[in-house]
Amino acid sequence: MDAASVVIESILNLPLHALDQVAREAINDRLPSDYLETLTGQDKIDALRACLIICFLTSSTIVPRVFQLQASIATLNQHDTIITAGTGSGKTLCLLIPMLLRPRSMSVTILPLKRLQATQVLECQKYGIRTIAINEDTPNDPALWKSIKLGEYQHLIVSPEQLGMYKD
Repeated sequence: MDAASVVIESILNLPLHALDQVAREAINDRLPSDYLETLTGQDKIDALRACLIICFLTSSTIVPRVFQLQASIATLNQHDTIITAGTGSGKTLCLLIPMLLRPRSMSVTILPLKRLQATQVLECQKYGIRTIAINEDTPNDPALWKSIKLGEYQHLIVSPEQLGMYKD
């Protein structure tokens, strides 16, 4: 386990009172405190963990904004979300946070543009999330497909035309 994984695992195991204290010490003036005060229970724990993990992984340059936390918490609570925001506004973080908070989960994103798929794969990998793009360029390699089937990737980015193409 690398150093980043160890830190993330320790953040994931902190109880609420410790999370609150560590977040205030580490992030303080950039923490979305007004929003966090509206949360209780697991939602508050998840939001604080998200703030700490993202801050750590980005060397303190990024702290999730309220809309990113709201969308991530909605996803974690199994609610549908629609995010309308411009290019470069941080929508990708809304996908990454749930995967970072639930590292044993698997997620599928349906994305039609290969260039955007490649960008998303790189972004996920920056955060240590094993991701693969599945499109018409994905090799027909039995070992690769077996690794996908066995869950070696936490995030699958699939083009619409590839949905349903795989036959066991």
